[in-house]
Amino acid sequence: MLIDRLLRQGAITEVIGTLSSGRTSLLTRCLREITRRGGAAALIDADHVFDPASAASAGVDLRRVLWVRCEGRRQAALKAADLLARCPGFAVVALDVGDSPPRLSLAAAFRLRLAARRSGVALVVIGSRRIVGGAAALSVQTRRERLAWIGRGRAPRRLAGMRTGLQLIRKQGAGCSTAVERLWWTA
Repeated sequence: MLIDRLLRQGAITEVIGTLSSGRTSLLTRCLREITRRGGAAALIDADHVFDPASAASAGVDLRRVLWVRCEGRRQAALKAADLLARCPGFAVVALDVGDSPPRLSLAAAFRLRLAARRSGVALVVIGSRRIVGGAAALSVQTRRERLAWIGRGRAPRRLAGMRTGLQLIRKQGAGCSTAVERLWWTA
């Protein structure tokens, strides 16, 4: 299963992509799978863009999600991620840094990796560009491949779905193919 390949206990996974590339849909899918299995998740939302109503309609059990809203304070988001990555009990800690990711020193990135390793949590960092670098065990890039519209007439009326591709950027350990998996999400 894709989520099992992305979420590695005790390691950092980095998901990067532009706006409307599917990175938030991938995050929602991860949260849904973790909460369906009975696990607890923490989401650090740097820009207050998480939509709990959409997540609930996608199957996320919000009772099992700790949502930390940082209102644009990126350093506070990094500190929250560092703290929550050290807390045992979470299956996943997700840090969504949005489209203007903060600068993260190499030492801070490796401290995050050590914290995830010690607590056994899967740490996921989502943003428009890589900030964790070599501390990430896995880095994937999302990209929008195709939009599907429905409706009568010359102009489409409603977005029906989006095809998103994932491309492997970095994987620690053995080599693998560059195409991780192609996904299809419906809106």
